[in-house]
Amino acid sequence: MKAFAVALLLWTVGTAQAAPLDRYLAVRDRHIAALNREAEAGGVDSASRKEADARRELEGMLKAMVGPVAVRGFPADGRISLQTLLKELGFGMLDGIAYGEADNQRVVVATTEELLRNWLKEHRDWWPGLGRMPQDPRTALGEEDFYTQAISTEAAVARFADLPVKARGAGFAVAMLAAARQDIGLGVPDRIVLSVVQGGRVFVAVEPVAAPIALIPACDALWTQHEEAARRAWNVFSASKQDEATREMLFKKATGLETEGDRAYRRCFAQRLLREAAFQAVVQQAQALIDRLPLP
Repeated sequence: MKAFAVALLLWTVGTAQAAPLDRYLAVRDRHIAALNREAEAGGVDSASRKEADARRELEGMLKAMVGPVAVRGFPADGRISLQTLLKELGFGMLDGIAYGEADNQRVVVATTEELLRNWLKEHRDWWPGLGRMPQDPRTALGEEDFYTQAISTEAAVARFADLPVKARGAGFAVAMLAAARQDIGLGVPDRIVLSVVQGGRVFVAVEPVAAPIALIPACDALWTQHEEAARRAWNVFSASKQDEATREMLFKKATGLETEGDRAYRRCFAQRLLREAAFQAVVQQAQALIDRLPLP
């Protein structure tokens, strides 16, 4: 009997500790299901009106879970980071509280390790056929695909260079120089993207790069070479009158050459940027942003 009482007590304590996360997920998923059913049935306008109330309810729950956040240089009042609960563009972003601009070009998203782990689980196969989302938070936070899914709504986050940064104490920090883009090609990174895990909380931050970063001619030439090879492959594909399997192979070859060229261009940029004075300025900016986060 005594053993049963102890077991019951432990179960009760464990349930109470997990309750905020479980309650939030249950309420969020219930709203998502109901709103999308209504929208699919033709009540899009009604669902949109109800969504605003649902997001306010979820925002209050998230603020209680995340706790107070104050970052110098960012707004003091945060908003729910979920852009929409309807299954459309912007759906499925990281659960948390966002402090900053609505377009997420300069923002700090605060969440918890529990919420992050749950989000990673839900997004393991979010993009079928394009690779699985790592389930270890430290690994996932170093992937550009994480930021594309978690905080970006209309463009992919492309990493150009890793930035050597440190978290205080036993915390974990990772940062990259990146660009948000809808297509591959010549361009320069324009933002710092970073994450810090410490004390049960997670901060994902984006800030525009202050130092001027220019195109690197050697990398531009490398991209041009790959672009020409891809153009020839696309011409072969367009002119092909062969069977569907052969055309699919030619299509994959052309897109593969484009992807290979983009990766080569960004590798070149990362290597060459190390020699530029702007690189150290970007590292210092990233570290300064980390140092402003409310870490224990």
